[in-house]
Amino acid sequence: MELPSDARQITLGLTFTPFPFGDVADAVNQAALGVAQAELGLRQARTQLQAQAVEAAYRVRLAERGLEVARLAVRVAQASLEATRLRAQRGAAGPNELRQAEAGLRQAALQQAEAERNLALAQQNLADLIGSGRAEPPPLPLPPEATPPQVRQAELQLANAQIGYDRALRSVLPVLQGSYTRNTSNQEAWSISLNSRTLQPSLSYTHQSQGRTPPQDRIQGTLQIGLSANISFGLLDALGAAQKQVEAAQQALEAARRSSKLQLELLQAALKSAEQNLENARSALKDAEQSLNEAKERERLGLTSPLATLQAELSLAQARLGVEQAELGRIQRILDLYRFYALPPSEVTP
Repeated sequence: MELPSDARQITLGLTFTPFPFGDVADAVNQAALGVAQAELGLRQARTQLQAQAVEAAYRVRLAERGLEVARLAVRVAQASLEATRLRAQRGAAGPNELRQAEAGLRQAALQQAEAERNLALAQQNLADLIGSGRAEPPPLPLPPEATPPQVRQAELQLANAQIGYDRALRSVLPVLQGSYTRNTSNQEAWSISLNSRTLQPSLSYTHQSQGRTPPQDRIQGTLQIGLSANISFGLLDALGAAQKQVEAAQQALEAARRSSKLQLELLQAALKSAEQNLENARSALKDAEQSLNEAKERERLGLTSPLATLQAELSLAQARLGVEQAELGRIQRILDLYRFYALPPSEVTP
C-alpha cells in the first residue's frame, strides 16, 4: 500500500461576543474611559471659548459706554474753558485758571482718544472670537449644578485603576477551558470552545484532505475540559500594587471633592459680592438721575448755569458706566461658575 506523501487541512474559526466580560470588558471600559476623557477636555475647551466670547461682548458694550463718557467729558471741558475765558475777559479769572481749563480740555481729549482705542481693541477681540465686532451680549443665568471636571477626572482615574485591579486579579485566578468537537465525517469536524476568562464562545470548522483512520474514525464527538493557572511570584506583587493604585485613586477622588466644594463656596461668595456691587452702582445711578433732574430745574429757574447741568449729565454718564462695570464683574463671576462646571453657556442660554 502506498502512503500519502502530503496532507492539507483547512480551518475556519468564528468568535462570538454576546456580552463583554473579563478582558473584553476591560477593553470596552477603557475605550469608554478614553471617550469620556476626550469629551471632558472638549467641554472644557468649549466652555473657555464661549466664556471668552460672552465676556468680550460685554467688554465691547462697556467700551462704548466709556467712549460716551469721554465724549461728554470733552464737552464739559470745552464749556468750562469757554466759561473761564469769559470770566478772564471780565477780570474774574486769572491766567492760572485759564491754563488749568486748557489743560483739562487736553486731558479730556486724550482720554477720548484712549477710549476710542479701547473700543477698537474690544471690537477686534470680539471679532477674533465670533467673526463680528458687534454682538448683543446674551442673557446669562446661573448654571445648574453639575459634576466639576476635576471630580470627573478623579472618577475616571479611579475607574481606570479598578480596571487594572480586576485584570491583575484575573491573572491570579485559574482559567477553566472547555471544548466539544463533533466529527460529521472522516474529513470534516465542527468545534465549539469556551473559557472562563472572556466567556467568548468560538465556533470552528475543520476539513482534512486525509480522512481519519481506524479506530479514530469511530469517534463521533470529543469533549475536553481543562484548568490552567499561572504560577508566578510577581503576580501577587502586581495584585498588591493594583490595589494600592485603587486606594490612591479613591483618596484622590475624596480630595478632589473637598477641593471642589471649597472652590465652589469661594466662587459663590465672589458672586454675592459682585451682585452687591451691582446694587450699589444702580443706587448711585438713581441718585445721579435725580441730581440731573434737579440741575435742569435749577437751570430753568435761572439759579445755575448750563455748565452745571452739563456736569450733572457727565455724572449720570459716569454712573451708567459704573453700572456697566459692575454688570461685567457679575458676568465674570457667573462665567467662573460655568468654567468650574465645564458647562458651555450655549447649553444653558437659548
